[in-house]
Amino acid sequence: MLKLGTDPALIDKLGALAAHVVEEALASGLNWDQAITAFGIASKAIAAQAATQGVGTLDQCTAHAQERLKTGMEQGPDVLKAWLR
Repeated sequence: MLKLGTDPALIDKLGALAAHVVEEALASGLNWDQAITAFGIASKAIAAQAATQGVGTLDQCTAHAQERLKTGMEQGPDVLKAWLR
C-alpha cells in the first residue's frame, strides 16, 4: 500500500497516472535507462513550472521534486497492479 496516505481518491489518481506513464514509457521505444532519464527531465520541467507560478525558486522546487522522486521510489508497486492488467 502507498505510504503517501490513506485517501482512496489520491491513491487512485496516483496509480492511474503512474500506470499511464509506465505504459507510455514501455511504448516509447526507449530502454529502461533512457526512460528513467526522461522521467528526471519531466520532473525538472514540472519543478520549473512550479517556480514560475511562485511556489519557490527553481532550486527550491527542483530540490523538492528530487525528494518526492525519492519518496515515490520508496513506494510499493501494489497500486499499479490494478492498472497494469
